[in-house]
Amino acid sequence: MKHQQSIQEMFAKVGVAIPKILLPGRGVKCEKFAVIACDQHSAEPEYWQKVEEIVGDAPSALRLMLPEAWLDRQEESTDKIVETMHSYLENNTFRELDEGLILVHRMTDSGMRKGLMLALDLEQYDFSKNAKTLIRATEDTVVERLPARVAVREKAPLEMPHVMVLIDDRMNLLGSVVEQNKEAYRVVYNFDLMLGGGHLRGRLINRQQDLRDIANALNTLLEQSGDGFLYAMGDGNHSFAAAKLYWDSIKESLTPEQRQHHPARYALAEIVNLYDRGLTVEPIHRLLMGVDPRQVQREIGFDAANPPSLQELQPKLDSWLAEHPQAKLEYIHGEEECRALAAQAPDRLAIIFPPFDRKSIFSVVREKGAFVRKSFSLGSANEKRYYLECRKIVE
Repeated sequence: MKHQQSIQEMFAKVGVAIPKILLPGRGVKCEKFAVIACDQHSAEPEYWQKVEEIVGDAPSALRLMLPEAWLDRQEESTDKIVETMHSYLENNTFRELDEGLILVHRMTDSGMRKGLMLALDLEQYDFSKNAKTLIRATEDTVVERLPARVAVREKAPLEMPHVMVLIDDRMNLLGSVVEQNKEAYRVVYNFDLMLGGGHLRGRLINRQQDLRDIANALNTLLEQSGDGFLYAMGDGNHSFAAAKLYWDSIKESLTPEQRQHHPARYALAEIVNLYDRGLTVEPIHRLLMGVDPRQVQREIGFDAANPPSLQELQPKLDSWLAEHPQAKLEYIHGEEECRALAAQAPDRLAIIFPPFDRKSIFSVVREKGAFVRKSFSLGSANEKRYYLECRKIVE
């Protein structure tokens, strides 16, 4: 008799584990708990001050991470973050769902974006530029940014991702599978996000047939890929890479059985169809600060009003910045925001890039390995993932 694959075996073939997800518990207001990804609004400390005022003393993801706008507080933050994680786990700030996936619906200014929250196998990920793994980086990974993130994960009892991973599903195979029974899935959260983030609704998928159908769809997409490239990192690449390094650092000390099931082997992520109608793929603009706008253009040899491709310009910017430590480069989501920030001071220069061709993502990664860092953004700043779902990463 032919062996029928278990659901776990089917998902393992596509680098997926079915997680037990933690959500804010009874009495915890999701509207105050959920905050936007830490790498957003890095040049706008006033945004994060508004978040602080909204959250107040309430339990919040704000206490479980450090906004990049507040990096001057880094030395005192790590231990406090880990301490708060333990406190939230002990005082029932979280509730643990049954093992399952979450169908995510996010209403933003661009429309309704659909995603699927699951756990991806870090054994199937390699962030080196020419990797041929199941999960691949789309942009250059700055290895100097990883140690600080690894240090937090080493101590942390849980993960709280803002990772979004793309799949090339032009025919909407996976989407049609998860959407056809969505009314039967239990709603586990449904609320408005703070500060223009739109609305978020999540439904738990844990019926065996539904899970089997999803696993079948992902296996079909894997077969159609031709080269085993199923998942392209969208947002949160450095957080995902840090999770990979941490896993690599502990797995040799584990038994073969422990390696198969240790929670740190996996990382939570939301997978989104590259062609989802609610997903915009936009260029990330550059803001130079502490510069003479005319001089920097002359010295590097470009016109900010009509810049060359980012793939050509970024290496030149890096070289110039290395010789001018007083200058600073910010990565800005949104043309209007970038121009407005540049207008605030005469020593600033906005570099605006044209629309990004989303169809190029999988082909460029296949053929060239990766884009330069911060080449594109999945949605504008207020459309990025908010921290909400968590998962334990210790046994």
